[in-house]
Amino acid sequence: KSDKAKIEKINGVLGTQIGAGTFQVLIGTHVSDVYDELLTIPGITGKGEVADDEDTTIASEKVSLFDRFTRMMSTVFSPYIPVLATGGIASGVVGLLANLGVMTTDSLTYQTFYSIFYSLIYFFPILLAFTAAKHFRSNQYVAAVLGASIMYPGVADLLVAGEKADLFGINFPAFHFASSFIPILLAIFCMSYFERWLKKTVPATLQFIVVPAACLFIFVPLTIMVFGPVGSLVANGISTVYQAVMAYPIISCTLIILVGMHWAVTPIMLGILATQGYEAGLAAGGMGNYAVLGICLAVMIFDKNKEMKQTAGSSSFTLALCGISEPCLYGVILKDKKYIMNMLVAGAIGGFICGITGVAATNFAYAGILSFGAWLTAKSFVWYCVAIVVSVVVGFVLTAFMLKTNQSKKA
Repeated sequence: KSDKAKIEKINGVLGTQIGAGTFQVLIGTHVSDVYDELLTIPGITGKGEVADDEDTTIASEKVSLFDRFTRMMSTVFSPYIPVLATGGIASGVVGLLANLGVMTTDSLTYQTFYSIFYSLIYFFPILLAFTAAKHFRSNQYVAAVLGASIMYPGVADLLVAGEKADLFGINFPAFHFASSFIPILLAIFCMSYFERWLKKTVPATLQFIVVPAACLFIFVPLTIMVFGPVGSLVANGISTVYQAVMAYPIISCTLIILVGMHWAVTPIMLGILATQGYEAGLAAGGMGNYAVLGICLAVMIFDKNKEMKQTAGSSSFTLALCGISEPCLYGVILKDKKYIMNMLVAGAIGGFICGITGVAATNFAYAGILSFGAWLTAKSFVWYCVAIVVSVVVGFVLTAFMLKTNQSKKA
């Protein structure tokens, strides 16, 4: 059994947590260095990615449905986050240049960089099919073909959302799969069980052809007729709940990260962004990150603990530059629960400013200097900047006051 207290006292360890059914040691941005160091220990070998059977074994051992869900969302979506962020920056910059008259939106230059972000969003069913198949232990290439089949122009052009479609003489509500994620996840999940059943029943000499053919012949039509309409209903329900929650921008993305729900929220944000061209949650909820930045800067300046000052300083730099908040959250915020209240208050004020002034992202982007270019075309950009400053300042002032008050009491 791991000694949580002793582990957290190790220099360089930011904290520990139980997430997705596993005991996690948080070490910030030094994962690759620690991994290389661990490999020098006799008896430890690098296996790279966890094998599918290992992952399934872990998932089946006393892991809640919630943990399984968050693990699945992380496995399926996280490979695309860096590309999404990069594409958001590219589309933000060319969008600004187009608004300034430097280029036109129908030029090849504009469309080339614009496509870096929106091609990924548009063809999400193909990409997610590939990573979902890996998680559900299905053939990734068959899954990708399934995703490509429902996105094929000859099929997609006949699936007009809100209208009736006909397949095999059966009428059903059409669903256009571009930018969607729930239907393809449902399809791959069910197909994985069907594929495993086929491998148990079909002779090994026939599996090479029969298994992929049966999967595609059955699940391409099923996805169009069943998983599309059903997924649409589920997606609409989730979107309605999410938008109702985001009508009150005191909900902070940072708090969502703390409870492990950011992977569940990200595809919802992407879906709304793709559908209506803008999304408010990325801006309003993201103010929590800037509140955390203000808190860590105050800790770096006013805290008397040298180790904490060092942690706060390095974590602040990472957050300000890259928008990565986990080192700050687990290395500083959770060390003193009072900081959580400061984070919520400062993030809520910044989020409230975003909410009442109509700030909304037009590209997928997180906080941080490297992603700031993606915010240049945001709705109410000036107020977005104001909200950032307010969140940082309020987080800084509240924490500085708390630290100075505690120090004067001890004196």
